Amino acid sequence: MNLIGRSYQRGSLEYSLNTTFDPDTRDLADQAFETLKARSLIRPPYGDLVNPELWVEITSSGREALERGAIDPLDSVLLEISPHLVEVRAGAWEAVSSGRSDSLRQAAHSGRELIDQVLKEGAPDDLLKEQPDFVPDSSSSTGVTRKHRLKYLMKKYKGTESKSSLRIAEEAYDLLIAVDDRLKGLSHSRNMSPKQDIVDALQTAEVALRAILLSEESVV
Repeated sequence: MNLIGRSYQRGSLEYSLNTTFDPDTRDLADQAFETLKARSLIRPPYGDLVNPELWVEITSSGREALERGAIDPLDSVLLEISPHLVEVRAGAWEAVSSGRSDSLRQAAHSGRELIDQVLKEGAPDDLLKEQPDFVPDSSSSTGVTRKHRLKYLMKKYKGTESKSSLRIAEEAYDLLIAVDDRLKGLSHSRNMSPKQDIVDALQTAEVALRAILLSEESVV
C-alpha cells in the first residue's frame, strides 16, 4: 500500500509519476505488482517482522528485464525482431489506460501497427523469397502473403514443424488476421467502441502472437 497508495492517501508511485490514481488505475497498478511477483521479477526477502510478504525487492531476473526493456517472453522476441516493437506494444496498453482524449482509437491503431510491423520486419519479402521452400502466391502482387510471413516466424521462433504445432499455427493465422481487421475497423470508427472492445482486441492479438512466436517452454 505504500507503493500504490489508497483512495485517501497517495502512494510513492503516484508521487513518482506526479499523478493521482482513480480506482481503475490503482487496481491496474495492483495487478501489475502481482504480475511482477508471479514472474519472479520482484520477490519478498521475508525480513520484515510485521508484514514479511508485502515488502519486496527486485530479483536478478527483474534487473535483467529492466536493463533489456523486456518484461516477458513476448517482449523478448519482439526485442529480437526490432526494439521499437516493444515500445509499440507498451504504447498500445498505455493508451488504453491513459484516459486521454482519443486514446482508445490510438490504442487500436497501435495494436494494428504492432501486428503489421511484426510481420513485415520479422519476415521481410527478400528473406522469404530466399527460402528453399518458398512458393509464390498468385493472389499477392509480390508473391508474398501474410501466411508466408507467419509460417516463417513460427518456424524460426518456435523451432517446430510437428502436425499439432502446425495446426495451432493455422488457427493462429486466422485469429491474427481477424484481429488485425478488427483493430483496423476500431481505429477508423467515428463512434469509438467501448474500452473493453479495445482491450479484448489487444489481448487477442497478443494471444495470437504468442502462439506463433513463443515455444511452449517460454510461455508463462
